[in-house]
Amino acid sequence: MRHPRASVVTWPAPGRGNTLAVVMALAASVATAGVAQVPADLQGTWVPAKAGCESASSIVLTADKLTLVSGSDKESIGGIEMAGPGYFAPDYSGIMQVLITEFDGQQPVTMTFNVGEKKGAAQVEFSPPITGGNAQAAAYNARINQLNLAKRFPLNKVPLKKCAGAAATR
Repeated sequence: MRHPRASVVTWPAPGRGNTLAVVMALAASVATAGVAQVPADLQGTWVPAKAGCESASSIVLTADKLTLVSGSDKESIGGIEMAGPGYFAPDYSGIMQVLITEFDGQQPVTMTFNVGEKKGAAQVEFSPPITGGNAQAAAYNARINQLNLAKRFPLNKVPLKKCAGAAATR
């Protein structure tokens, strides 16, 4: 079975009249491609590890989106992809899992679960603007600056815990 983000390139095989088909996987996609839904055990409300579950700052995960909350300010981001095994080094055999938002876009938020191999620990990282003068960098920066996540949500690189029994409906 071919990966959905792979492309087929053909060229004549040397010394033959037929065509040789080669599957060329897009390296970045295949390395991180995994599941497009958040596993049920990771869904729910995540708050800073030192805060109570009633914290004004939280992250609510559903099967298909991550919602950042800070008081009345909310930002929902979809395009969820759970990174596949290629995200880590080839010999990695730990329990960490990685969620990437807007996988086919600018990927503004990455959330890592079981950080430092500690079950139940999590952390989000907001993508910062980058320097560069090409069109791709400009599109990326436009999206990242529009979201302005680091200023709106005090959760960047903060240790998180999941609230037990908290529904993902906040």
